[in-house]
Amino acid sequence: MQFSAFSSTYFVPLPIFAISLMVKIIHTSDWHIGLDFYQYDRSEEHRRFFAQLCDIVSEEKPDALIVSGDVYHTATPSAAAQKLYTGGMIALHKACPSMTIVVVAGNHDSYTRLESTSEVWRLANVHVVGFVERNDNGEICLDKHLIDVGGKCLVAAIPYVNNLQIVDLLKDEVLSRNKARLPVVVMAHLAVSGSVTKGQELLTQGGLDYESLDVFGNWYDYLALGHIHCPQTLKGSGGKARYCGSPIRVNFDEDYPHSVSVVEVEAGQAPLVREVEIKSDVRFLTVPEKALPLDEALEELRKVDSDIQGFVRLNVLVKDYAPFDADARVLEVLKDKACRFCRINVVREVMSGVEKRDDVLGVQDIKALNPIVLAKRYYREQYGTDMDDDLAELFIEAAARAEQAE
Repeated sequence: MQFSAFSSTYFVPLPIFAISLMVKIIHTSDWHIGLDFYQYDRSEEHRRFFAQLCDIVSEEKPDALIVSGDVYHTATPSAAAQKLYTGGMIALHKACPSMTIVVVAGNHDSYTRLESTSEVWRLANVHVVGFVERNDNGEICLDKHLIDVGGKCLVAAIPYVNNLQIVDLLKDEVLSRNKARLPVVVMAHLAVSGSVTKGQELLTQGGLDYESLDVFGNWYDYLALGHIHCPQTLKGSGGKARYCGSPIRVNFDEDYPHSVSVVEVEAGQAPLVREVEIKSDVRFLTVPEKALPLDEALEELRKVDSDIQGFVRLNVLVKDYAPFDADARVLEVLKDKACRFCRINVVREVMSGVEKRDDVLGVQDIKALNPIVLAKRYYREQYGTDMDDDLAELFIEAAARAEQAE
């Protein structure tokens, strides 16, 4: 019989002395499988990502693969997206059968959908934590969130939640059980204050979605974060708190290398982190770099090499609005080119002669926004002032109820 340090039935107290163990994990998040990018399918990019990740796993042979949320781009992924995820996970297990895989739900995921097959996934040593579960007495079922990685490491898995009360409960439970002082990895999906959100400003503005790093305390050896797509180790964390970033580019403004993080963790020591880049041949073109009037912008677009594969947005300077036939004119220029047109990025002139971005949103931009961000934007445009906190809280509550009803 195999005993687990976290088994409520077969728990055996570990000896009270420190064991110097180094555990290797691969930290990844924000896959956004099923991403509908201006109605273009990007599943081939996700297939190439899984192939590269399998190669990394096969070479590194980590003790654990940590997936910190946003497996899917939408709570209702297509059958094709779910098949891609299933195939990718099976391939990862085959690449290193001894590896423990831990997945938590992000804000884009349906926690019920992720957890619906969790018992089956355990056969492949995959632990899926979609939501915080309570027993009949209203107490959080902590065992569900605590995973023993082969006796080498303890993982405290926190899915996307509105109430972080679970953090202190898990801390107390881990400190009580971890007599051998195994390395502790905490994984969570949220935005932490002070993080670099390049390319995601619209998704995180307003401040309501941010949490202080202080809420996690100092009881872990590595904090594996998801939600922010730009890879970074957070300042003030002693090198212990990190966003691994997204493996593929989700929009035009995420113009930085995308990667997964290989992390070596030892109790009481600063983690050793290596970024392994996920390569992509897909280009994201903003033409021209500086906005020009439509006719001049179209001339720049004609100069784009016909064989370039990727996506393009046109940077257009206008006095009021782009002409009604602007999209049609762009498509005419691109009809013999390999790149795919996504949108016109409107930049308005101001009387001072200084350009100002108007942030005109398309349908896909609106779908990507947090509802409270969109509501605040609308409120300010309508009334010329910011929405007050009480009204914002009422809106958040209403949006949550609407989501539950769906």
